[in-house]
Formats: sequence, C-alpha cells, structure tokens
Amino acid sequence: MELDEVDWKILKILQADGRTALSEIARRLDMGSATIHERANRLESEGYIREYRAVLDPQLLEIDQVAFVRISTEPGRFSEVAERLVEEPDVQEIHEITGDADLQLKVRVSERSELTDLLRRIGAYESVRETSTDVALRNVKEEQALNLSTDR
Repeated sequence: MELDEVDWKILKILQADGRTALSEIARRLDMGSATIHERANRLESEGYIREYRAVLDPQLLEIDQVAFVRISTEPGRFSEVAERLVEEPDVQEIHEITGDADLQLKVRVSERSELTDLLRRIGAYESVRETSTDVALRNVKEEQALNLSTDR
C-alpha cells in the first residue's frame, strides 16, 4: 500500500494523541468523516497502526529502574533465547544485534533486587553464555513517537 500525504497526516495526528476522534481529524484535514474513517481502518488493517494505548509515567508508578542487558548465546541459538525472553514481563524490548553480543534488552523494574532476580533467571537459560548489564542513572529522553515528517 502506498501512503499519500493524507495518510501521513492521519498517522501524525493519531501518533500525537490516539484518542483523537476521527471526526476531529476530518475537521482538521477539511475532509469527510467517512473518508477519514475508511482511511484509518485501512491503515489499521495494513498494519501501519498496530495499537492504541495510554503512555504511563514509570516514575509515578515507581517502575523506574531501567537497565540494558546484552546477552551472548551459544552459536545459532539467539532466536530461541529471544523467544523465551518474550515471556519475561519486565523486559520491554528485545533486539537481535551485531557486535560482541547477540541480543540487547531494555528492562524496567521497581527495585534493583528484581533486576538481580531477572538476571539470575536469564543466566540459567539454556544456551545463554554471558550477560552484561548497564543500569541507567537518569532518563534524558525516552520517545516512542516516530519522526513522521511529510518530506518523504
């Protein structure tokens, strides 16, 4: 599916506030509500819009201890380790990477002891050779929004 300028504008508005009513988007873009509704449905069905959700404040919820964990696995086994890591609720992101390690995780916990427990579990996974952990001291920028400049 080829995205046109209107599609990009819809995505930009919804990314900024997923609760924006489609009628409000239609008003902003000076288009009919039915047209915007149809386009938004198409963007969802094609997978451009994966989900709508609230962005919670981890500090207020006291889930603000962040660590980045690099994992080295037995050769050729990183995918099965990654699939097992999906089940760990404190792991927010899992990336297959290049370099000295095979996987990199972003982990968020309430207390350091939870991080210690998680690292102990991961270290016991079959095929995990080594982990290396960096604990974040301060969050300077954390953004989920994509740069949707219409200059594409």
